[in-house]
Amino acid sequence: MPYPIIPDTITVHLGRPNQNAPNVTVPFTDYIKNVASNEIYPTWPESAIRANILAQISYALNRVFTEYYRSRGYDFDVTNTT
Repeated sequence: MPYPIIPDTITVHLGRPNQNAPNVTVPFTDYIKNVASNEIYPTWPESAIRANILAQISYALNRVFTEYYRSRGYDFDVTNTT
């Protein structure tokens, strides 16, 4: 079975999609680490932490591979807003 393709980088818009804000391109793994550190509490059970990180990865990959924002005319993959 082929391995999933994980992008090396992801471009993050530092605001709401239609807001004038800078874009930054960061390593994909750094993006996930940053999201996880801001959404997960160390007191959670390990299974909850793992599930949350998998959800974050899945969400980011969905935005990249479906070109969710790019197909709408934006030049980024995800935003930093929830």
